[in-house]
Amino acid sequence: MYHPEALEPIISFVRDIGIDVVVGSGAQNGFLPGLNIHAGAIHVDPDTLMGSGDVLHEAGHIAILPRRFRPWLGTDLYAGMKAAIAAEAGPDLPVDPVLVLPLNQAEFMAQAWSFAAALHLGVPLECVFFPGAYKIAAYDGVHPMQRWLESGTHHGPCSLARVGMTGFSGLLAFMGDNGLAPFPTMARWAQD
Repeated sequence: MYHPEALEPIISFVRDIGIDVVVGSGAQNGFLPGLNIHAGAIHVDPDTLMGSGDVLHEAGHIAILPRRFRPWLGTDLYAGMKAAIAAEAGPDLPVDPVLVLPLNQAEFMAQAWSFAAALHLGVPLECVFFPGAYKIAAYDGVHPMQRWLESGTHHGPCSLARVGMTGFSGLLAFMGDNGLAPFPTMARWAQD
């Protein structure tokens, strides 16, 4: 596992912000080695987990949705999000950015969220951005996704700002001013 020393602080943080984490066999047959989601709870098997930061990334997917949708979330996060939002908003795409952005920008938002969380925790960014993470195995120097976030051109921080979790930053700061400190500072770690 990449950066096993970061796993315990990551799990503690994720639990502290109100997302359940269960260590054990529930992680079997997940979408990533050592990870699965059941009813909005992250299940982790440290023996097969590829990188401790994968827990942060999956927590980011859960955190960007309102809490009431967590019971719908399982192994196929997108299908669970879509079903939960459709059950509440109907078959048409909702206009509320708190609902539509997680559907359209979930991966970008979770990447940015996990980046901000790693910085907040003081764990190495390489626990989130390691060889093979985000299907990028070969690169020189810094992981391309990390580089994109650091350069201020990644779309995730803008989407997090649009739902009120952080302030606008980087090259996309022209999108507005919501009165919050700019990304990577987070005003809140999870939607209510």
